[in-house]
Amino acid sequence: MSLLSALVPLLRVYCIGLRVILHQLRRRFQPRCAPASVFPTQNGKVAIVTGGTKGIGYQTVKHLARLGMHVIIAGNSESDGQEAVRKIKEETLTGKVEFLYCDLASMKSIRRFVQQFRAKNCPLHVLVNNAGVMLVPERKTEDGFEEHFGLNYLGHFLLTNLLLDTLKQSGTHSHSARIITVSSATHYVGKLHLNDLQSRCSYSPHGAYAQSKLALVLFTYRLQHLLTANGSHVTANVVDPGVVNTELYQHVFWVVKVVKWMTAWLFFKGIVNVLLYQDKSAIRRTYLSLSPEEGASTTIYAAVSPEMEGAGGCYLYNEERTKSADVAYDEELQRRLWTESCKMVGISDEASRLP
Repeated sequence: MSLLSALVPLLRVYCIGLRVILHQLRRRFQPRCAPASVFPTQNGKVAIVTGGTKGIGYQTVKHLARLGMHVIIAGNSESDGQEAVRKIKEETLTGKVEFLYCDLASMKSIRRFVQQFRAKNCPLHVLVNNAGVMLVPERKTEDGFEEHFGLNYLGHFLLTNLLLDTLKQSGTHSHSARIITVSSATHYVGKLHLNDLQSRCSYSPHGAYAQSKLALVLFTYRLQHLLTANGSHVTANVVDPGVVNTELYQHVFWVVKVVKWMTAWLFFKGIVNVLLYQDKSAIRRTYLSLSPEEGASTTIYAAVSPEMEGAGGCYLYNEERTKSADVAYDEELQRRLWTESCKMVGISDEASRLP
């Protein structure tokens, strides 16, 4: 692997990350015109959230449970899962949260999770594909897939397809079931290599991560096309949470660690402003990255907002519809990725019979 082929995806990912951080910082200093969103209660509805034990996923589960949903956390750590359930029950005073083991890096585990969920004989109104890894060293999943592509994308591709029948049965004309998939701004610089989806020719953690996030956007748009063609009362949307301060960033480049040091310094200055000048908003403005709660806001909006009823095939950022990368709208690329993904996870491509 040449030095150039390693540097290009790295620079692209960090450039887009810097752009997002600057946008977030600019928003920090803008006066808030609209109050925080208030959503209707969701009593009687059921949701599955992957990666719901920490970070954005945890905040998503907590908010959905607070609205009255029965939420099932799908995660690959039993201890983390049970601890998350305990904390959310304490914080929300609801017993409608539970954990089921699901390792998205294992096709067998995903199928077992779906079997256990079906055994509950309950509906499914919201599926949040949130879990993921970021910039990990080169390694394979249990099934031999490159980890970013295998876990971030293929795991959610299989999970969604196996749960589609339940989602279709749960959606109605007035209340569609919803599929929300978490991507990121890195998809704007992602390149989909259909001839080398496993990054065998030249591995770059930055390139592999960006490719997996682009694949999620392509998948969402193709899925919505198929759902519409079938007349299903299910919508599929993709969300961009922004740059969020979570454990995902443990493998980031040293430049990001410098940014975090700068954040700590700005935070100290914010405290000084609060103490000396009584400027209580100063601390919030000093953070360059979003908190997990802030990062979860668009996911929650997509999951329960009345404004999103019946709306699918959208790319959402800051609770607003926006444009994704141009390549994501390539319908032929969407179709080819879908067909190849079906082969990789071992399910039939029923979409091949549709336009």
